[in-house]
Amino acid sequence: MQEQILNGGNGSNGGSGMEIRVARLESQLDKVGEQMTGVRVNLATLTERVGHLPSKGFIVTANLTAIALIAALLTFGDKICALVS
Repeated sequence: MQEQILNGGNGSNGGSGMEIRVARLESQLDKVGEQMTGVRVNLATLTERVGHLPSKGFIVTANLTAIALIAALLTFGDKICALVS
């Protein structure tokens, strides 16, 4: 049964456009290979860019420091104004 499908069902050993269909599939496979190369390049670019982003620890530390400075200003604002005046 499988042999009849590959032979086009008429025993012509791949006739009836089989070579054309195989050539079309090979062409499409080449295009997919080229696209995969582009995907690899894009992935490498993204990986490099992500490597330069600030870490979670840096973001948490910066936010906690800012909150602490604001809290200190609110708490000691009157004393700071008295020292400046």
